[in-house]
Amino acid sequence: LTLFLAGQESMANSLVWTLYLISQNPEVEKKMYEEIDSALKNRLPTLDDLGKLAYTQNVFKEALRLYPPAWAVVRQVKEDYEVGGYIVPSGADIFMSQYVVHRDPRYYRDPERFIPERWSSEETKNLPRFAYFPFGGGTRRCIGEPFAWMEGVILIATIASKWKMRLVPRQKIEPQALITIRPKYGMNMILERR
Repeated sequence: LTLFLAGQESMANSLVWTLYLISQNPEVEKKMYEEIDSALKNRLPTLDDLGKLAYTQNVFKEALRLYPPAWAVVRQVKEDYEVGGYIVPSGADIFMSQYVVHRDPRYYRDPERFIPERWSSEETKNLPRFAYFPFGGGTRRCIGEPFAWMEGVILIATIASKWKMRLVPRQKIEPQALITIRPKYGMNMILERR
């Protein structure tokens, strides 16, 4: 049930932010379109194409860094635990924010910039555990993560193989952190056939 229901809203929001970021970064858009055109040769993608869409996967991965499906995860402490000289008491809730950690300059160069190339460079090869965790982690890691990676890349390639997305001018784009991170005022795009 979680796989089918929870995955709908989070994937929809992830795609909105990904398409927004692509529309705001012409160099990324051009490089991704070149990869998609070369890999697909004017047909829709299949699972067999995933290995040919490495840059598209990096685009999605970088979009999830900036706008993870959920902005935070909560865990309850089972027993008193010391962190940095502080005691976190048993029963306390701990919030860990992917949105904050993914924008931490200790882990990412130019953390506010959309740079898909960072995922195919040495820059991100040795990130500490939980410096990137868009689907949570540990025993409570999202059960749908493998499906989300496949679905996200295939959907981006499917949409981008036929369409360019252009943000309608003069919109206020502001993230709103509810259960997921969504555009507070919606996001209107114009479709242009490629």
